[in-house]
Amino acid sequence: MEFHMRYEKHLKEALNDCPNKRIRFFNVPEVCYNGQLEEFDYSRQNIWRYASRKDLEYFSAVGYYFEKAVCEELDVPVGIIGCNWGGTTASAWMNPETVKKCGLPWILDYEKRLSSMDQDAYWEKQHHNPMNDRGNLFADPFSEFVMPRTPSQKEIMQFFSQMPAGIEDYVSQLQPTAPPASLHDHILKPLAPSAPRGPLLWQQGESDDVPGKNYLYKDMLTGLIGDWRALWNETKLPFLIVQLPGFDTWLLDTQSNHYPVIRSCQEQVAETVNDVYLCSISDIGEEKDIHPKNKKAVGERLALLARGHVYRKDSSEMFLCDAPRAVSAKRSGNEITIIFRNAGSGMQIKGDFIDALKLYTSEKELPYTFRAEGDKLILTLTKMERSSCSFSTQEDAVSKKDAAYLADTAEKAEIQIKFAQTPWFLVNVYNQAGIPAVPFEFVC
Repeated sequence: MEFHMRYEKHLKEALNDCPNKRIRFFNVPEVCYNGQLEEFDYSRQNIWRYASRKDLEYFSAVGYYFEKAVCEELDVPVGIIGCNWGGTTASAWMNPETVKKCGLPWILDYEKRLSSMDQDAYWEKQHHNPMNDRGNLFADPFSEFVMPRTPSQKEIMQFFSQMPAGIEDYVSQLQPTAPPASLHDHILKPLAPSAPRGPLLWQQGESDDVPGKNYLYKDMLTGLIGDWRALWNETKLPFLIVQLPGFDTWLLDTQSNHYPVIRSCQEQVAETVNDVYLCSISDIGEEKDIHPKNKKAVGERLALLARGHVYRKDSSEMFLCDAPRAVSAKRSGNEITIIFRNAGSGMQIKGDFIDALKLYTSEKELPYTFRAEGDKLILTLTKMERSSCSFSTQEDAVSKKDAAYLADTAEKAEIQIKFAQTPWFLVNVYNQAGIPAVPFEFVC
């Protein structure tokens, strides 16, 4: 959410629409401990800007495209408060009492790290540490390196070899944003007297993908929404949640992520908490970059959700703004019918194969053909060769002999249906509004 227009893929095109004084943005100072605001120069933040060629780069890219679409749709001025900090956990944005109730392991892990530290020495080191200077948004060489484009492995190695001494120590130590409620207390509370007239846009979750704690994200996000609504005394304050897109690894990290857990939690929150809606961007992730550069699609899809659920003028108006979600999978012989909600006039597949959709039996992938009929996606197990069947990749294709055997035996065996259940994927299944389907899995 913090990703600035300075780095966005469509910046040059967006500059052609400037100036536009009806689109405004406020950067909240990034402060996480007492005294930080006084220790550094925050004159570039804590001010309102309008969409000019000079100041557009300071806008959150997602925020800009959201408010531009809303401004054009409703024909009213729109201002967004940018209250964000990249790479932070949900616990930092929550009331500490809520963290204890919803995510006690986060508290315990933090207290364990504290117990092994000299806290006075730690905070003495943090004060006036130039690494904690968040006042100049574009002074960080790391952000300037990784945000505009996806660097090669050679470029990454060269960049880190030139980093100043002590950077490894800073990265490995406890960050000032780590304490639960650090951002809740220092950023959110000062804003609480304001009166938002629109939804809260939430795109976060990567930092909560910690083995042993990621499964807590449903309760954490639910608790966070309650905390924010309590601060503003708005029990129905709308939340628009961006579901994490496909992603594999970033920079020098070779470990696979567990984002399917976070994605499932995000969907469950949208299904169970009132006035919370899910935005799908499952078709625009980048395999080797945790920061996809196309924020235009994200902001515009969020605006579509807002148009349908927040700014709808006529409550009887039928408007397709939600991502298609598979609600059931029924099997008859060698045919499987998947039924979608939010399909509009019909589901669409862009391409000759369905990307990210796999069928398994006995841990072997099954070949299938497919067709879309209205709100249904119909899969047919087949004995045909790969040229006529759908596989996730050519490497996963089974031999013709195996395909015939599996198709013959699968009618009696249990079949697992997995759609976008891996860390990395690109979805090519859409509804009538061009919104990509949400990940799902069934057994039938």
